[in-house]
Amino acid sequence: MNPLFLYKTLRLLLTITLILGLLVPLTAQHFTVNSKFEESYALLLNLEFEKADKLIKELKVEDQSNLASFYLEDLSDFLFIVVSENQVEFEKRKDQRSERLSQLSKLPNNSPYKLLAIGEVHLHWAFSKMRFGEYLSGARDINKAFHALESNVQKFPDFLPTYKSMGLLHTLIGTVPENYRWATNLMGVDGTIEQGVLEMESVIQKSEVKKELQNLRKETLFLLTFLHINLLNDSEALLKYQQHLQSENGPLMDFAKASLLKELGKTDDAILVLESNSTATKLFPYLNFLLGEMRLSKMDKNADQSLIEYTKSFQGNSYLKAAYQKLAWHALLVKNDPALYKKMMQKIDGIGNTMLDEDKAAQKESEAGKTPQKSLLKARLQFDGGYYKNALATLISSKTDGFTEEDQLEFMYRLGRIHDRLENHKEAISYYQLTINTGTESKRYFAANSSLMLGLLHERLGNNEKAKQAYQACTGFNNTEYRNSINQKAKAGLIRLSD
Repeated sequence: MNPLFLYKTLRLLLTITLILGLLVPLTAQHFTVNSKFEESYALLLNLEFEKADKLIKELKVEDQSNLASFYLEDLSDFLFIVVSENQVEFEKRKDQRSERLSQLSKLPNNSPYKLLAIGEVHLHWAFSKMRFGEYLSGARDINKAFHALESNVQKFPDFLPTYKSMGLLHTLIGTVPENYRWATNLMGVDGTIEQGVLEMESVIQKSEVKKELQNLRKETLFLLTFLHINLLNDSEALLKYQQHLQSENGPLMDFAKASLLKELGKTDDAILVLESNSTATKLFPYLNFLLGEMRLSKMDKNADQSLIEYTKSFQGNSYLKAAYQKLAWHALLVKNDPALYKKMMQKIDGIGNTMLDEDKAAQKESEAGKTPQKSLLKARLQFDGGYYKNALATLISSKTDGFTEEDQLEFMYRLGRIHDRLENHKEAISYYQLTINTGTESKRYFAANSSLMLGLLHERLGNNEKAKQAYQACTGFNNTEYRNSINQKAKAGLIRLSD
């Protein structure tokens, strides 16, 4: 071989090696939050998927080494799947999970975004899988998410974004019933409701004055409101978030605002929130269900329009049975059409699923084939909408001569709930106790929920020992309806009182 040729070749290789070595720091993978990232994040939280996805693609093209785009893609898939419940898209998109995790694992270990992003991808797919009944696989992802996020807290204790998801997990784990604690112990995860809520509240407080953290604050605020309404049953705590929510907008925030107002007995205001933004109901079909439910509680003749729109626009299975049940109730109470009630109830059997308590209750009513007692149903719906005086008037004017034993039990329970909300404490306690004594063996939820409500009432009044006794009694009833949710809320009450 020509020595000169060999020399030139080695020199060329050396030069290439040096150039590549100099380039490594410039092209190393990183997770950089810039204006395009924040704009995409904001669009995703507003469920504007097409606009967000376009920006995410631009972000990826502009800087292929910025792996933040993989996190945003995953967040987009998660929000779309959960909101639309489109199983075809779920099956199509879940194959992307492994590639995203592989890419995000290339981030340097000194980046606080590495374990955060990996943990959140696992969390996204845990919830998505559980939405479609893949509980075992979802539980494995929860485990992976927990340990990734927990490690991130240990490595970067001052990195605020980790506490949004860590707080969510700690809260959810804290509500697991005692008889299922073995499962969380086996997974090596732990946490309490108080711990999780405090972590998420710290995110809201510390991000309030930081413009660059407003999307994080918005997402955390939504999650906290959702937890308090659907799991923790803590109306007083919700008041802390009301002011924060007023400055936010978008479909998720409209859901949070309307749900909070409904929970506080301000259904007319909640309806105005949803009616003022028709775009939100298109992006988030569940808002049509919520709007129809609230309109029905005030016996609005147009309540069926929102419910029908939900059954037409929603691509998933959740709340479909409940929607037709409410259409049946509208026919019975507002249209006074028993034949239409039966027609709507007959539709329940062939649609949706029974993963949610509301859908289970609708299926059960359909199978029973029994038309509900009109005054009790009307009072129930009025109460749910916060029209407490109307509900009391409905019950007082009802004729109880033809009531069955079950009707009598519900009658006492409804009176207890109404007097509770009207702050007639003595009457509320009396009716709750009467319902408990009468309905211990009933399969219905009235006695068990009376015990829960009695615990909450005593807790508000400062009678902590009586509250504990009421909470502890919740698991001793024979109810099959709402059993898990009642027991979870009772457990949350016991945890609050144990501090």
